[in-house]
Amino acid sequence: MYEIKVENKAVIDAIQRLQHGAENPRPAFLAIGENLVESTKLRFETSTAPNGTAWKPNSPVTLKRKKGTKPLLGETRLLSNTINYSYDGHTLIVGSPMEYAAVQQFGAAKGAFGKSKRNTPIPWGDIPARPFLGISAEDEVMINNVISDYLMTLV
Repeated sequence: MYEIKVENKAVIDAIQRLQHGAENPRPAFLAIGENLVESTKLRFETSTAPNGTAWKPNSPVTLKRKKGTKPLLGETRLLSNTINYSYDGHTLIVGSPMEYAAVQQFGAAKGAFGKSKRNTPIPWGDIPARPFLGISAEDEVMINNVISDYLMTLV
């Protein structure tokens, strides 16, 4: 399991406001989780990282094999369709249970995982990082708005 922690000051400040201003912050965290799942899924359609940079395009070999699909959007859309969140009362987690999600997020060099039974490298070529998890500028605004709106309902 890989972990990405948010170190965005505006988001941390908003969460601290929530923790100090609400006896039960659960509804706000659930709303944030739902919104983060949707914004993460949208990254697959726009082929962009949370910071707004474009993902590297698929290689010519992948384009030929996958019939021109966008990066990370295979025929099944399995990775994008498994984005989910959980909240246990202390931690909000957004991610995917797919084993290869970390490779897509961080990338991998050719042969980084050893060799196959046929002695070919795993992966067979370099896989560029295509970050899909994280907090975008739009997510930051959304988080602040959800928290502010929730705190206003408590007044």
